[in-house]
Amino acid sequence: MAEKTGFSRRDLKGPDEFISTFGRTVAWCKENRAKVAAGAIGIVVVLALALGTRAYLQWEENKSARELWPTLNRAQELLQAPSAAEPSQLAAVEKFLQGHVSRHPNTRATVYSLYYLGSIAFSRGNHDLAITQFRAGLATGKAAGIMKYLLREGIASSLEGKGDFAAAAAAYRDAGAVVEADMKIQSRLGEARVLGLSGKKTEAAALYRLVLKETPETPLRDLVEIQLAQTE
Repeated sequence: MAEKTGFSRRDLKGPDEFISTFGRTVAWCKENRAKVAAGAIGIVVVLALALGTRAYLQWEENKSARELWPTLNRAQELLQAPSAAEPSQLAAVEKFLQGHVSRHPNTRATVYSLYYLGSIAFSRGNHDLAITQFRAGLATGKAAGIMKYLLREGIASSLEGKGDFAAAAAAYRDAGAVVEADMKIQSRLGEARVLGLSGKKTEAAALYRLVLKETPETPLRDLVEIQLAQTE
């Protein structure tokens, strides 16, 4: 007696249907080689463009950074004591940074160039140009980490420098909103200072008290207490 396999007629039919369908697919591909090839090429082109674009952007980022860092170190040295720096040296650094921004407008390193261009303008007392450069750095959308804070703090300091205390107070507040607590104290002190300069001593005193309450162990405690006393 023949052994029963346990497979139904439908089960046995399944592989035949698969083979038949696969055969029809192969036959269609043979008859439509041009369409199949075009579709495959299209997919490859899309993938190649995506990967190629990503590779190019990363290459551009790397090139921009390598080009910038040596000059950035020099800029830091000069801006530590801008009044003592040779004007020609500062001008040379400024010219390089301007060229870097032009050559690599959409890279992360450009944010640093714009920040230092703003800092150079600020050191010369050109507060409007400084604000323009700091805002351009934010406008790139590439600012990350501490740079989001430093650019905003630069705007606030420049507004304070030109005597626009109301706008400076708002700018210091904006800077404080994007930084961690240990850095927020600098923005609050800046906001309190310009509020005091604009005659809003009550608001300034409230901020000084807030700083003392939230960071009682701050190394700036003595300074904050002196500034608080001056508002009362």
